[in-house]
Amino acid sequence: MAPRRAPRRVDSILDLVGGTPLVRIQRLLDRSDVELYAKLEFLNPGGSVKDRPALRMIEQAERSGELTPDKIVLEATSGNTGIGLSMVCAVKGYRMLFAMSESASEERRKILRAYGADILLTPAHLSTDGAIEEAYRLAREEPDKYFLVDQFNNEDNWRSHCEGGTADEIWGATEGRVRVVVVTMGTTGTLMGITRRMRELDPSVRVVGVEPYKGHKIQGLKNMRESYPPGIYDKQEPDEIVHVADDDAYEIARRLAREEGIFVGMSAGAAMRVALDEAAALDGGGTVVTLLPDGGERYLSTPLFVSDKTPVPLRLHNTLTRREDDLVPLRPGHVGIYACGPSLDGPPDLGLCRRMVFADLLRRYLTFRGFGVKLVVNLADIDDRTVTQCLAEGAEIGEFTGRWERAFHRDMAALRVLPADTCPRASDHVGEMIEQTRQLLDRGLAYEKLRSVYFDLSRAPGYGRLVPVDRDEVREGATVDFDYYEKDDPRDFTLFKRSTLAELKAGIYWQTPWGNARPGWHVECCTMAGKHVGQPFDLHLASTDLMFPHGENEIAIAEGLGQPFARMWLHSEVVVADGHKVSRLSHNDVTLEQLLALGTDPAAVRYWLLAQHYRRVLRHDPAEIERAGRSVARLDEFVARLEFASPGEPVADADQRIYEARQGFVDAMDGDLNVSVALARLFAFVRWGNRQLEEGLLDRAQIDAVLDLVCSLDRVLGVLTPREAELGEADRELMERRTTAREAGEFELADRLRSELASRGIQLVDTSAGTRWRRT
Repeated sequence: MAPRRAPRRVDSILDLVGGTPLVRIQRLLDRSDVELYAKLEFLNPGGSVKDRPALRMIEQAERSGELTPDKIVLEATSGNTGIGLSMVCAVKGYRMLFAMSESASEERRKILRAYGADILLTPAHLSTDGAIEEAYRLAREEPDKYFLVDQFNNEDNWRSHCEGGTADEIWGATEGRVRVVVVTMGTTGTLMGITRRMRELDPSVRVVGVEPYKGHKIQGLKNMRESYPPGIYDKQEPDEIVHVADDDAYEIARRLAREEGIFVGMSAGAAMRVALDEAAALDGGGTVVTLLPDGGERYLSTPLFVSDKTPVPLRLHNTLTRREDDLVPLRPGHVGIYACGPSLDGPPDLGLCRRMVFADLLRRYLTFRGFGVKLVVNLADIDDRTVTQCLAEGAEIGEFTGRWERAFHRDMAALRVLPADTCPRASDHVGEMIEQTRQLLDRGLAYEKLRSVYFDLSRAPGYGRLVPVDRDEVREGATVDFDYYEKDDPRDFTLFKRSTLAELKAGIYWQTPWGNARPGWHVECCTMAGKHVGQPFDLHLASTDLMFPHGENEIAIAEGLGQPFARMWLHSEVVVADGHKVSRLSHNDVTLEQLLALGTDPAAVRYWLLAQHYRRVLRHDPAEIERAGRSVARLDEFVARLEFASPGEPVADADQRIYEARQGFVDAMDGDLNVSVALARLFAFVRWGNRQLEEGLLDRAQIDAVLDLVCSLDRVLGVLTPREAELGEADRELMERRTTAREAGEFELADRLRSELASRGIQLVDTSAGTRWRRT
């Protein structure tokens, strides 16, 4: 087959700078009347758009006599400009020194060194500003030794894109049909050059600059308010400056690779995000062009491609390693979770409620961050606790466990715990438990004695992974065997236990190769986890009181069968009341049912259960639950004010405030689900929002954006009161009468009408913008 185009012959690699192609975006944009093109600047020979100004700045310095063979080329850079300069200097024979922040990617440093450049690293927390300060100092103190390129003030930076450069290439390739050009903002040379040239070619072409928010993590971009603004930058010239969030830039960079085959870096993802928005909003169709500044190869050591869903992977305290580990799912983008659920021997106590709310919080947050999640919560309907209580009440096992299974789901719904994907019952998996026990016997890891089967702990050399255990101190009974069974060693735990006469009489047994028996708790969980989540799986959730022996025994069984179990183990702390763990077994029980009977708002209980970090002991205190209720009310009140607010004057930094609130929440939650810090940042944002509303500020779009943020964060927290169906005619009439009474100053009548509505299940919330209602 003949080549698609004739090869070029050039005298120097520098002859290949510029002339980069435009490629039409095929799948990311769903609009037939708009053409969206990406200009692939990473096809420059040095790998980025910065090759253009690098070549022009060096050549112009040679012509002016500022750069002579005896001088060292000096520049502050975050990488790409330095790489372009080092390529040019390698061809021309100049020595090079580049000041660079330690936060720059490792790939960029390696490329610079490959070109023969020397690097002077500056502190990461100073970002590129620290590199600029150091480069200026060296040039000032030794002017005869260094030629400072100074891309930030060098007019040839923007001219490389203006005079026969990038802008003309866009104009020519689109045959003058371009309507919008989107350009990211670093040193702003590209933006300024293209803007000025487009003004000459066609003033109707919109040029949009892409700027990150303050505190961003997008390498290659600058926020002009948090760093030295370049001298060549004039913010009045572009038609619009659009801010882009980190997550959006990361997501689009990944999608460009997977859906368009274009492998680019962070700033290119930011550029395409804004270009997609511009293309979607373009009236009458037309052509949009955006520049993709560099390729993705330079970001392989950064978080860009570490996680499919997050710029910085979630860090969770892994009990197995006793440190915070990055969550790296076995299946990219999907997390499998097994959570220890209830014993069906009574109503859910506060300890179980906390464990389930924690699992729900984690599941909600992973979903919020874009992961697919499968959550499995087991129902222990034939464990020792359940069987013992069932026999004590003289009940039929199916009716007994069914009653408490319904109570569990009812209480979880009250706490707004989303239903698990699967809630397997242990009684439905006894056949698989028998098979696993048979395999352990065949491997010599278990033994039968008097119709019971025990796991031989002497054959588990790794025992004590979750909790360091001195085997000599493991006592009989510590393995949660409620009845006495004859064992070879009291430290061994039960896999299947022979039935008692009471169990035989009640029909609570299974026929096994070892006689009439029922499974032990540990083999139940191990079997159900493997069946419904797979082995190994990503996350095992439980509470600290289940670490030993339950968790240890699960690991021993799974590894005895030749499979790793869970990669990460997360354990929430217990709830205590009167100085002791809440527990039905120790007769120190406090249930959700009891709290709700006292009139406690279940949203307040949920907030109280999740507001303290999951790895801290939670003390039952009615005053704390009452305070939690006030916090929920503050959030409800804020949402009500937003819903009723009249638009005011726009607030200049509202988008930055929204970004900071969301990012602060995310940063806290990414750090081992530090929900207390996340809530503090949310309430700081609520205070700011209330101040704006009190002063009659925030336009309609900003009010909607604030409301959207609060509601999106509540998809993680699950505490806001949901809006119910419209009021009935009688309720509406009562509300109208109360409003009239308040306006007339008849406050006693207004209070009576409020009480009447409350008796009908309608709670009123008075705000400065009107009265909001909700069903209780």
